Amino acid sequence: MKRIALLTFAVGLASITGCPGSLANPDAFGDGGVELKSAEEVFAESCGTTGCHDASSNAQAGLDLMSPDVESRVVDVDAIGLGCTSDVLVVAGDPDGSYLLDKVLNTPGICGLQMPVVGTLSASDIEVLRQWIIDLAGSGAGTLDGG
Repeated sequence: MKRIALLTFAVGLASITGCPGSLANPDAFGDGGVELKSAEEVFAESCGTTGCHDASSNAQAGLDLMSPDVESRVVDVDAIGLGCTSDVLVVAGDPDGSYLLDKVLNTPGICGLQMPVVGTLSASDIEVLRQWIIDLAGSGAGTLDGG
């Protein structure tokens, strides 16, 4: 008798609270519905403004972060600036060894100013750049030893 009462209670509780069910499109909700930007979008919004690192011939430090194939202009490329030439902009697969992230994070010892000059990148944008650098190791864009 106790079993029937317990079973009846459980069925009644399930009908009140409902079952978890399923989603027709679970991929749309896997990350809470927040779509992360691509590295190219972060560069376009924060770095590629006119007078900074746009596609013009006047780009700061000659660095174009707007045109396609940006990795060809940053991976295993030395930074430009007094005292910076021993730094590599991006070491594929190694965000902590990439000077580009040092500039974004305002790491002590960087040459010049933190980038971007106006404002700062959000934590999620920084994570996008960090992951992009990690992912470059698998793209053949460079090697971990810089060579």
